[in-house]
Amino acid sequence: FSSLLFSGDVINTVIELGSRLGLIALGVLNPGGYFTPTAGSQSLVEVGLWMLGMSLFSRAYNAWLEYVYFTKPQHRTQPPLEHALRAKCDLTGRELKDLRTQTLHDRATLTLDAALALTLYLLIPGFYPAAGASARSWGARLALVLAHQYCLSFTMYWAHRAGHVVPWKWQHIHGVHHQATHPLSRNTYQAHAFDNFMNALYGHTFAQLLVPLDYTGYYLIHVLRIMESLEKHSGVSCAYNVAHNLQRFLPYSQMPHHHDLHHEGSKRCNFTFSAAGGLWDWAFGSRKAGRAQSIGEQATTLDVRQIEAEAAERQAHEAALARAAANAEGAAAEGKVTLTQLAEHSTAESAWIAIGGTVYDVTNYAAKHPGGKQVLLELAGRDATKAFDDVGHSAKARVVLKALRVGELVGATASGPKLDEDSFWNGHLAVHAPIVMMTGLVALTGTPGTLPLAAFCASALAIESAIIHMSERQR
Repeated sequence: FSSLLFSGDVINTVIELGSRLGLIALGVLNPGGYFTPTAGSQSLVEVGLWMLGMSLFSRAYNAWLEYVYFTKPQHRTQPPLEHALRAKCDLTGRELKDLRTQTLHDRATLTLDAALALTLYLLIPGFYPAAGASARSWGARLALVLAHQYCLSFTMYWAHRAGHVVPWKWQHIHGVHHQATHPLSRNTYQAHAFDNFMNALYGHTFAQLLVPLDYTGYYLIHVLRIMESLEKHSGVSCAYNVAHNLQRFLPYSQMPHHHDLHHEGSKRCNFTFSAAGGLWDWAFGSRKAGRAQSIGEQATTLDVRQIEAEAAERQAHEAALARAAANAEGAAAEGKVTLTQLAEHSTAESAWIAIGGTVYDVTNYAAKHPGGKQVLLELAGRDATKAFDDVGHSAKARVVLKALRVGELVGATASGPKLDEDSFWNGHLAVHAPIVMMTGLVALTGTPGTLPLAAFCASALAIESAIIHMSERQR
């Protein structure tokens, strides 16, 4: 568990530093040759130096966020118990076998990262903009940075969502990143190598081709993205999260506590897919209030409105249950639980919740809950159906519930916990359609080198779709 070594591994760290120094060496040893920069482009030496600088900056900012986590427990998004070492897991919930596999993915990620940088440098002249004066005003340049950010986060939103709602991608690709159920900032880039590689293409690469930035804007967005990505996995949500607080003025903005809760659900934790800004989560119905109720200072205006709307919806639902219970015959029949009885069990000493018309006693289970004890205690004595369905739970969670059953809730229709069912809009064709659209737009830019890049991405999507289709036929 080292802040200096990538994944705490010497080989990975050597690959990371060696790949960046290798790019610098290619540029230094080949003056006037194949790696000579074209007009308006950085030299390969500059690209390598910037990549090395970003690696060092990531280390420094990761160290800062983990310093905040370990020294400012009042700002943690989860109680300390959730990061306690148990069952040979690390602080973030990953088992030893997961860590060994992740080390290999990290090596592949670092190698592909350097290969992509060199390929873009050679394939698309001027992709890495040269330093120089800009004809635009600072206001126009900042507006362009914001447009670039929303473009970047649009494609990544759909790539991220696809990783959750398409079962094959969750099981074999994106689920690797979610092995860290209680993430810290060091988990940010620890994912399947293919996931990281395609995100690099769909994110910064597509955005730079569609909304190109000048030298200053290009590296400003990279620094802010590093900060934002590390922060949302940091386990803390407070004023020390610099990038998130800088974008808090944006409508629909999200804070680290939103993404923290996202890591605790199963593949149906269908919310907080967007990067900073949160626009696309709002636009496509996947924005939730996160942990805003327990981290009041980090609740945005929209969080407060969502909490109030959910409270009103819950009250209306409970009122309807109360009316149904009043009209139900044999309310006190054996095996039935009234709303009054449910409300009596709302403490840590006796915590009952209702899900899908069935009441469960979670008193003893609360301490083992992957999402934390506090989440269950906040719902104790109430109907928790919506909260359960929104987060999404695995088949294992439903097995656990069976052992906790108390009885049926009077006045409610006993439907049981909601099953995972893919709607059309969560199907693999629907979630990949926006990525196909963005790939087409990249091809239409007419920038030299974009056609091979778009063809590669289209081929990857076609192969993915074929694999997914075959896996679904076998289910």
